Amino acid sequence: MKKIVSYAACLFIMSSAFAGPGSTLVEKFNQTFPNAQKVKWADAKAGYFVSFYQNGNFEKILYDKDGDFNCSWKYSDGKSLPTNIVMVLNRKYADTKILGVTEFTTKDEVSYNVKLTKNTTLYSLDIASDGSIKKEEKYINQNATDDNS
Repeated sequence: MKKIVSYAACLFIMSSAFAGPGSTLVEKFNQTFPNAQKVKWADAKAGYFVSFYQNGNFEKILYDKDGDFNCSWKYSDGKSLPTNIVMVLNRKYADTKILGVTEFTTKDEVSYNVKLTKNTTLYSLDIASDGSIKKEEKYINQNATDDNS
């Protein structure tokens, strides 16, 4: 009996230590993302993180302590990149394969980190929403074969 009371007390203390998002924020999130799956909330110093899957993509959002949007990350295969970004990639990085895309959104802007591969070269590109490349990094993948598979 003492163990049960001790466990219950520990659970109560742990659950009260996590001051999760209020019901208003959860409702706002559910209205904004009605198709979200595997939703998980986490408390952070800066506010509340929510991670979830939507349309096959993994996404994370940071809300501040007042429940206002701060920023978000969407991880995808690149099939939903905006046309202007696709055009830049097709022109400057022809015959490359997109490995993954991280879309970073703040209140003021959207940017993309695109990982590409061609033969043994790996590229990491930071691209602004207007299509301008802000940063390009190249790496040699010594484990890759010399074909574009």
